[in-house]
Amino acid sequence: PVKAPKKGRRIEARTVWLIFREGRVALRRRPDSGLLARLWEYPNVEGESREPPPEWGITAGRAEFGGTARHIFTHIEWHMTARLVQAEEDTLPDGWVWAAREELVGDYAIPSAFDGLSHLVERGLAGTGGADHDL
Repeated sequence: PVKAPKKGRRIEARTVWLIFREGRVALRRRPDSGLLARLWEYPNVEGESREPPPEWGITAGRAEFGGTARHIFTHIEWHMTARLVQAEEDTLPDGWVWAAREELVGDYAIPSAFDGLSHLVERGLAGTGGADHDL
């Protein structure tokens, strides 16, 4: 038998929202099934976006470009653009949480797919960079 040619990886552009408030970052849990099921993640959307989706109900200041990262899964490649924002209030969508640095280490499993953005999260939690340099 002739071996079929290998299928290429699907490339997905994603905008990852690093939303900060008072030394914490917003997290949401991934769906119960599928890629990275039930792990916590930084909120993100497929495609390019310059403002957080209105259905999130996040009141935020100016969204600042944070950088880019890439992660390769077996069948998908994520090309991520990070947007940094400072939330103006504590309100988050149902099921989301605010996490401080120590909680990111001990309480929430963040997939390694987001490792390329961890330096931005660290800066934002430390208050040394990000949207309006006011994180």
